[in-house]
Amino acid sequence: MRPIGIPLVKWACATALAVTACTAAVVAHAQANWSVEVQTPGYYQPPPQPVYVQPPPVYYAPAPGYYQPPPAYYPPPPPPPSYYRPAPGYGGPPPYYGPQPRYQQAPPKLSDMQRRALDNCVLLAPREQPRCRATVMSTTR
Repeated sequence: MRPIGIPLVKWACATALAVTACTAAVVAHAQANWSVEVQTPGYYQPPPQPVYVQPPPVYYAPAPGYYQPPPAYYPPPPPPPSYYRPAPGYGGPPPYYGPQPRYQQAPPKLSDMQRRALDNCVLLAPREQPRCRATVMSTTR
């Protein structure tokens, strides 16, 4: 009769030899990939798409109590006082009611060309007009 342990040992040795041979082949050929999958499903079912449900409307309870609304008409403000006291310390210059002052000498006589040049000074920019008048008047005798 044969012992039971000898076939088991032979089988274990053959399995170890096969695993070693496969491992050596994998090391010798680096691009070989292998994997063992255990208890993985053969079909992947994606999760169901989400369904949009409109939220229910929100209702608020009315405010506790009643508030008087503001008036629709406001009365006008009171008028200011009808008299004012003048500011202290300044009364302004006194009015002058005498005759208008006269020039000490007669205005210079301008030639026709000088008169035209003086009249054209008005057409210049306001900051350049005094210089134009001074230039024209400097040509008189």
